[in-house]
Amino acid sequence: MKKVILYITAVCSALCMNSCSDYLDKNPLNSPSDQTFLATETEMQMALASCYSALWTNWETMTFFLALDAASDIGYDRNTNAMQTIAQGAADANSDLARDYWKSFYAGIAKCNYLLENMSRGEENVAPATYAQIKAEAQFLRALYYSYLIELYGDVPLVTEVLTLETGQQPRNPKSEVVDFILKEYTEAAENLPSANNPTSGHATKGAALALKARTALYNERWQDAISASQAVMAMEGTEYIIEDDYSKLFKYEGQTSKEVIFSVQYLLGTQVHALYRLFGSRNALAHTNKKPAYQLADAWECTDGKQIDKSPLFDPKHPYKNRDPRLEFTLAVSGSEFLGFQFETHGDSLLCWNYMTNQRVDNLEATHAYATFTGICWRKYANIEDKDALNDCDMNTILIRYPEVLLTYAEAKIKAGEIDASVLDAINKVRRRPSVNMPPITTTDPNELFYAVARERKYEFAGEGLRLFDIRRWKIAEVVMNQPLLGRMKKSYPDKAPRMDEWGTAFYEGIPIAESGESADFKMRIVDIRKFDKNRDYLWPIPYIERQTNPSLTQNPNYE
Repeated sequence: MKKVILYITAVCSALCMNSCSDYLDKNPLNSPSDQTFLATETEMQMALASCYSALWTNWETMTFFLALDAASDIGYDRNTNAMQTIAQGAADANSDLARDYWKSFYAGIAKCNYLLENMSRGEENVAPATYAQIKAEAQFLRALYYSYLIELYGDVPLVTEVLTLETGQQPRNPKSEVVDFILKEYTEAAENLPSANNPTSGHATKGAALALKARTALYNERWQDAISASQAVMAMEGTEYIIEDDYSKLFKYEGQTSKEVIFSVQYLLGTQVHALYRLFGSRNALAHTNKKPAYQLADAWECTDGKQIDKSPLFDPKHPYKNRDPRLEFTLAVSGSEFLGFQFETHGDSLLCWNYMTNQRVDNLEATHAYATFTGICWRKYANIEDKDALNDCDMNTILIRYPEVLLTYAEAKIKAGEIDASVLDAINKVRRRPSVNMPPITTTDPNELFYAVARERKYEFAGEGLRLFDIRRWKIAEVVMNQPLLGRMKKSYPDKAPRMDEWGTAFYEGIPIAESGESADFKMRIVDIRKFDKNRDYLWPIPYIERQTNPSLTQNPNYE
């Protein structure tokens, strides 16, 4: 291939030196020309496929949004890397995580801009409906990439055309201005996207555009926009969108086609894969457990009577996972459960455990391996036994948004808008009452109690799915929850009482022994990570250093150097 390229280059050079200028005006016959590209439907579809590529932005193969939970109070990245640094409140403008997300999303935006700016070249060669859909998908993706940029960095340059050397240095636009643009793009895209929900197509749909419009509106306190966009999706319930009966199915291969899924990032062996089995799975199952949930998260879910664990008579400190919201064990692998074919047991004296695939007792690496989960629990979502023989080559799709989020967005926006009615309770309880969960219904209409109920419900429902970071930021509770140490379980016991639970569903361990540095954690909670959060800085990521060097028009976020 390299010889062919060199040969063609040599021929072209000879023509340039020895031929008439007419030759220089010829478009290539065997490949697209930048003068005519996008003149056909095939070329437009090729360009559109490239616009989707930023969806595969990843952190150590984790889809970009899943990785964000490790920067929040519910997750931990064991590896010494930029994600760990951000969670510790120690990031600066040289963070490769902040750099890579910025770079990737703007690369995706640039591809969308190129398609949208130049596709008119072939408009007469494409059926009007197809042309409109291609344009709408590019608008959808551009809005999606901007939605993550503004939530991570705040004010960002709003670039809507192909940049040149002369226009390349764009200043930051106010976040509110970019929000206006995003909502407008989603609205326009929804008008020309198909209504049919096909979760494995990988293409944007009307429902996806409206659902993500509702998300952006909620995050930015545009309550009426969030309500109306949610209502438009809710109008498609029963035909295009459902609440899946079996919650756990959603995060297994069999759940990829569920109509609860509104939009997911597509993976396929041989093209795009991830390593979620290795990152989330247990040591017994030959995975590495690099990414872990915080122990505090396991205490978040209510008991089956609908009360938090410090208020419920059903909570037994000696058996802390009994009588709990089923989503606890659908989300987390906890001691005593079966996980990836093995008995998952993290008690320090449990030197043997069951291998359920062979019906034999085997050495229990969860108790003896130096790098077994430090917190005593693992993520269960997306860790599937089908991937055990190819733990780095998993190709299960990852869900970017699903229908329960729309319902809880609607409920929260209605509460904040002062429009509490029966539809708010109905939306919340559809999520809580799915057959595999079946938690007691929420009945209060007190605005404060109802808001906190929705906030907790988002934690119960979406833990491990990449939404938590933005929730704790927009609710302004990051300065509380991220100024706590991230804990692991007592190695040979459990606390003899429930932690104190606040209205947000956050656990606090006053009066429960926590091991100091160098102390045994056999009968004390283990400190896994020390987190710090500066409320005057850490609600935003830094603008990457390299971007400000190449574009002096960019200002830095407060209190970053």
